Amino acid sequence: MIYKCTSCIKTSFETKCPWCALVATPEAAKQTPQSVQVPLDPSFYPEFQYQTKGFLKDLLGKKKEQAQLNDLLRAVLQKYSELRKPYFANFFHTINHEQAQSNDAPTPGARLNGSYSNRELFREVLIRKGFHELEELPHLLEKLLLTTGFNTAYLGFSNEISRQMSDASLMELLRSWIAEAGTSFRDDLSLFFYFLWDKDIRHPELDYVGEAASTFGTPLLPWSTIQTWLRRCETIHFDILVERLATKLEHFDPSRFVTMYHVDAMNGYDFESFLGEVFRTAGYDVEGTKLSGDQGADLFVSRFGKKIVIQAKNYSGSVGNAAVQEAISAKSFYGCDEAMVVTNSYFTRSAIELAGAAAVRLVGRRDLQTYLDDYNQRIIEQYQLDGSDILSPEPA
Repeated sequence: MIYKCTSCIKTSFETKCPWCALVATPEAAKQTPQSVQVPLDPSFYPEFQYQTKGFLKDLLGKKKEQAQLNDLLRAVLQKYSELRKPYFANFFHTINHEQAQSNDAPTPGARLNGSYSNRELFREVLIRKGFHELEELPHLLEKLLLTTGFNTAYLGFSNEISRQMSDASLMELLRSWIAEAGTSFRDDLSLFFYFLWDKDIRHPELDYVGEAASTFGTPLLPWSTIQTWLRRCETIHFDILVERLATKLEHFDPSRFVTMYHVDAMNGYDFESFLGEVFRTAGYDVEGTKLSGDQGADLFVSRFGKKIVIQAKNYSGSVGNAAVQEAISAKSFYGCDEAMVVTNSYFTRSAIELAGAAAVRLVGRRDLQTYLDDYNQRIIEQYQLDGSDILSPEPA
């Protein structure tokens, strides 16, 4: 089974995060909250392994027969499977950002002068849908929500990576992925290998452990194998960076290279137009909006069936809550899948907090520089192929 660590957010096939273990010191271990390895399949939580003495067994009492415990766990997993869509998935996407409150009641139901968190209300929704096990297993909900989040992340990863799959060799697939994903391969290499296994895409270099799919504690690939491939991926990434720099040096044309200073000199409409060109060059379908009455939308981009509304802010000062609220409104009004605010400046703390709560993606000056680097690289690659200059507008 594949896991994601709640501390370092990296993936692995290990029941204890090997990444955190590499950097941990005895002093740091005492000060850092214990991380959780979140499995993609909830049956792989340690507490769900019937031979252990986890919280499920303790709560149910030692007198419970093992068969009864097994039946209960099967019922829990079955109900989670039935209720994951839409209840768990939609709760995660809408209000899961709220952390569990210390004053949340351990038992469900109304109470005198009660003030109820969304998690308490969500638990009651599930109980009324027949998930009665949550009445005696209060900690179970949090773990199932963690798994829901991991499943959501894997779905997005799977959709993105699927378009790169071909009959190419494993090294060629890794190169294609790393060229697109950049340094995120360091976090998600195990997830990449899991995707290949999950989709039954086999390569002789990867000797998967078959019983890992049904045996807790058995890695799909040994940690030593992951480390070996990480070193190979670092070599691939290094070669890509060297080749890209060589290309820039060979074909660099200062009059066509767009810098952040050019962006800063743009007016609002020029900035919107340029962002459209950036996304179009990256392979998105781009649609503009009217200059007025746009309900908080400056740009729409779409790819792989996902539509994103963009609020563009070319500012000299920090971007606040208003821009994020406009993006939230536009997402709802136009029925988009995602919302994004892009600026050549920075965001206020309150804007960052609101965006995190509402799942609005913020692209500030540093992230925009990455977009510019990629844009310029694509222009250079196109120039190398056919010498065409039609992709890039003259900088302002």
